[in-house]
Amino acid sequence: MGFQVGFKEIIISGGVTLCFLILLSIYSIALIWERWRFYERSTSGMAPFLAKIRTIIDKGDLTEAVTASKAYKGLASAVVMASLVGPSNRDERKRSAQRATDRAIAQLQLRISFLGTVASVAPFIGLFGTVVGVMRAFKDLASAAGAGPGVVAIGISEALVCTATGLFVAIPAVVAYNHFNTRTQRFGEEMAWISEEILESLSEKSHR
Repeated sequence: MGFQVGFKEIIISGGVTLCFLILLSIYSIALIWERWRFYERSTSGMAPFLAKIRTIIDKGDLTEAVTASKAYKGLASAVVMASLVGPSNRDERKRSAQRATDRAIAQLQLRISFLGTVASVAPFIGLFGTVVGVMRAFKDLASAAGAGPGVVAIGISEALVCTATGLFVAIPAVVAYNHFNTRTQRFGEEMAWISEEILESLSEKSHR
């Protein structure tokens, strides 16, 4: 019971800053979970799919490649389809594939920048709460005649909770931000490679 009271006192002492950080943490974790599920759903089975497309293209079976692309539900399908079918001009088809890649990357990066912002700003919000708390602690010491350093120690320890909370919010956000950006970059590179391979293969076959 004493812990519950202490926890309530800490929340109250943290004030609006601590409440804002808690809400920010809840939203960040929810966003990380939603984005992780989207990435898993959108890129699941991509490596086997691309390997299959490469094998089919090597055989020269364009119809089978289109069928396989339509059957795959991930984001890579649209890029492969844009490389397989479309304008007869190679450069125009390459631009079409690039546009499909850009659209897929935009879906992957949706709201990811918010995590980067949280990772950068949360520690400073926590530090701001701590500074305000320390100022309040010294004000309490000044108004409490004859009070010992314990008054300040309690106030500062409560204020430091804001800094700790700010770091608690920022660390998962920066890890998730870097993770998702790395996966997006890898996706873009894979799409550039498969698109170039398809266009090269089709170009070689058309000149035979």
